[in-house]
Amino acid sequence: MIETSAVSQSQNPLISAASSKSESAATAASDFKSFLTLLTAQLRNQDPLSPLDSTQFVEQLASFSAVEQQIETNSLLKDLASGLSGSGLESATQWIGKEVETVSGAAQFTGEPLEFKVPPTTSEGRAEVVVSDASGNVIHRQAVSASQNKFTWNGDTADGAKAPVGNYAVAINYVEGEEVLNTVAPIAVSQVREARLVDSEVKLVLSNGVQVEESDILAVRQPVEESDADSAS
Repeated sequence: MIETSAVSQSQNPLISAASSKSESAATAASDFKSFLTLLTAQLRNQDPLSPLDSTQFVEQLASFSAVEQQIETNSLLKDLASGLSGSGLESATQWIGKEVETVSGAAQFTGEPLEFKVPPTTSEGRAEVVVSDASGNVIHRQAVSASQNKFTWNGDTADGAKAPVGNYAVAINYVEGEEVLNTVAPIAVSQVREARLVDSEVKLVLSNGVQVEESDILAVRQPVEESDADSAS
């Protein structure tokens, strides 16, 4: 027979949150009962020759009512913030499966070709793609013509081998002679694989391993299936 063990409230965040909320409500109710008890005792034992001023009586009721409303408001605000956070993550799921463009030189090579676009620039000189490994060593160089607006790195290295699976950096250098005039990050073309909540912010996880915000997306479109691409060609 399979034994089951009870999960403590401290181990379950949902139970802990519900418990905390119920404890706040119970505390407010208890305080209200205590206030009524004290107020009743005050009315019963007041000096007949100097009865409780009605203005003070109303002020006491108003003060406690304001505190009670503040407790309820704080609870509602927490629920609202939690709902907005979940709603943001839920709405971000519409990105999953879409092909997007972002300015990023970070790339995670998994054996599949990585596609990039050349961003518009006013830089002079010839352009070349430079791929570096995690240690900063250049493993691949590729010339880019002035009319070329995109390129693909299929993992080839300078010695003709295939790059191992891992993280790489891709940059576009504008060179004149041996001098690098300018370096820019390419526009990565990738698919959204996942929407994730990171430090209370929604992040989109791309197929190239990069995490971006929705505001970092330059373009979005439905991915082109291979059959559609073949028929179009």
